[in-house]
Amino acid sequence: MVYTEGVLEENFCYHLEMDSSVVEYQCQPLGYYYFYEGQKLRYTPDFKVVYQSDDGQIVIYYEVKQRKFVDKEFERELEAKRWPAKNAGSDLILVDDQFIMKQPKLINFKRVYTARRRGKPSPALIRAVTSAFASVDSISAIELMESLQLSIGEIYQLINFKILVSDFEQLFGPDMTLWRG
Repeated sequence: MVYTEGVLEENFCYHLEMDSSVVEYQCQPLGYYYFYEGQKLRYTPDFKVVYQSDDGQIVIYYEVKQRKFVDKEFERELEAKRWPAKNAGSDLILVDDQFIMKQPKLINFKRVYTARRRGKPSPALIRAVTSAFASVDSISAIELMESLQLSIGEIYQLINFKILVSDFEQLFGPDMTLWRG
C-alpha cells in the first residue's frame, strides 16, 4: 500500500506499477537539502524510484506537479533541487499531469492493475493462450475470448502477467490487438 498526497500522485503510481524496470518506489521519501537564493532549504521529492538497468540499479527522484503551476520561478528552483540529486549520482525529474493523466493509457493501466486481484494465470490457461498463437503473430481480444471462452478481465490478467502484450496507447477492450508476451 502506498500513501500519496493526492490523486495525481496516486495516478502516477499506475505508471510505476506497469513499468517492468521499476524495482521499488516510495512516495515522500527522505528528503535532502538544497541551496536556493542564498538559503539552505529542505526538500522532499514526491517519489523515489529504483530502476533496474543493464548496469545495475539506478535511483530517480520525481516531482509531480500540475502543469499550470510550473512557471519560470518553479523551474529555477527545481534546478536547484536537482543539483544535490545529480551530485549523488541520481536525478530529479518533473512529471506533470499531461503525462500522468494521458488517455487512454491511464485507464488501460488501471484496468490491467485491477486484474492483479485474479492472481497468476493457471498453467492450463497459459498453455491454451500459447497454442492460440501457434500460427498467428497477433489476434484481437474478442477472437481470443471467443475461442478460449475468456472474459475481458482474464485478458487484462494475462496482460498484467506479461503472457499477452497490447498497445497501452490504444483503448483496451474487445477490439484491441494482442501479441504473445
